[in-house]
Amino acid sequence: MKFSFSAMAVLTAISIASAAYFAGISRSETDIANLPILEATSAVTSDGFSMATGAVSEDADGLFVLDHNSGLLQCNVIYPRVGRFMAQFSINVADAIGASGKGGKYMMLTGRADFPRASNRPAAGTVVYVIDSATGNYACYGIPFDRVAMNANRVQKGALIWIASGSANPVVDRDNMR
Repeated sequence: MKFSFSAMAVLTAISIASAAYFAGISRSETDIANLPILEATSAVTSDGFSMATGAVSEDADGLFVLDHNSGLLQCNVIYPRVGRFMAQFSINVADAIGASGKGGKYMMLTGRADFPRASNRPAAGTVVYVIDSATGNYACYGIPFDRVAMNANRVQKGALIWIASGSANPVVDRDNMR
């Protein structure tokens, strides 16, 4: 009786372990292979700076930093092959959104846009939006990121490209509403 009970316990333990092993192999091969590729961006703001991230190519993200005191918006890109910041683009947002200068109250985030590209006019698939929360004026900028230069490990510097501006606080003309 002792022998049969011990043999059954060992056989049960081996069966459970085998089932768990094969279930784990089956699940890991099919589930992981079918997961979608995720693209994530993030943004955060404080009293002095705003930061956001956004894809500038299939291989690299841009780090966007906005200085609220000066209105300077910068996009810096780390080249994956060399592991260093090798691209930098900047612009002063105060010009486009009519901010008063020092101590602006900004918010910033990134979005996607598929602009036509050419060898003499490269463009990233990401745009950056900036709003002055004191006035409600906002602007959108593109990134002239050249993937060929990144693949050749060439430094890139230049200005962000102003695309459009608008206002979240439109002036209401009550005379036209009558």
